Amino acid sequence: MVGIHNMDMFGKKDEKSIAILAPAKINLTLEVLGKRKDGYHELRSIMHSIALHDRLIIKMNDADEIRITCSERLPELNTAYLAAERFKQHTGCGGVDIHIDKRIPSEAGLGGASADAAGVLRAMESLFGEIDDETLYSIGRSVGADVPFCLLGGCAIAEGIGERLTALPSKRLNLLLVKGKKGISTGALFNALNADSYVEQKYMPNYSEMLIKAMAKDNQRALPLYNDLMKAAISFAPEIEVYRARMLECGASASMMTGSGSVVYGIFESAEHAEKAYECFNDCEYRCVTNTISESYAISNVD
Repeated sequence: MVGIHNMDMFGKKDEKSIAILAPAKINLTLEVLGKRKDGYHELRSIMHSIALHDRLIIKMNDADEIRITCSERLPELNTAYLAAERFKQHTGCGGVDIHIDKRIPSEAGLGGASADAAGVLRAMESLFGEIDDETLYSIGRSVGADVPFCLLGGCAIAEGIGERLTALPSKRLNLLLVKGKKGISTGALFNALNADSYVEQKYMPNYSEMLIKAMAKDNQRALPLYNDLMKAAISFAPEIEVYRARMLECGASASMMTGSGSVVYGIFESAEHAEKAYECFNDCEYRCVTNTISESYAISNVD
């Protein structure tokens, strides 16, 4: 499946419904700095929105209920439901019907669930009236660590458990995403991390700082991509290592696993080069040519 190459703001909502394109993200760096007393991991990561997206249609209803349908099976307490429920609790707004057309693969490290939650929050804000950013981002944090970034969009460095965000200039990168048959549970992967790696990390370079400097020089061949989770992820899905090596063989200037995996992405000089490399991965369950974007979401026509 080939993804879209760009995402523009288009169309208009009607008074009682809105459609949102909720973009996925990739991690250009992901550094695990240690384990916190609350059980979460201290992270430092540079994330960038990409044009691959889920499409959500949110409609007001008279039942004062939150009802969700999806093109794929969702957990009963999914992030889209939690986002709508908590927005409703904070604002006292009415009920909504939410339909999600899933295009972002799950257990992939692309933040699909977080994108859906952020899309729901933006849509409900548009339907029922804006709330202040502090409250909106607080709701997002209560749903998932990556939801605040998905609300912000573009490019940013995330710290803490992902809740402390500093916006960075967006950079246009042409990408090929690939995924094998195996997905990876984020929780299981973090549980598999060796605590010794936290000690080692203290003596490691600041890869995020290095990448920010490289991006400023506008030389994508020098981008020092990094992911502390990749070594552990390979034990769950060994093909990650194979796909990353193949990306480089097929002309990628750099390649890395995103998030907790199992998607591997490559950065290419042009969309045409990415499309050519696409043909080298016909054994993959999922393939997508796409690019980074500066938007957090886009309004679509309501069908």
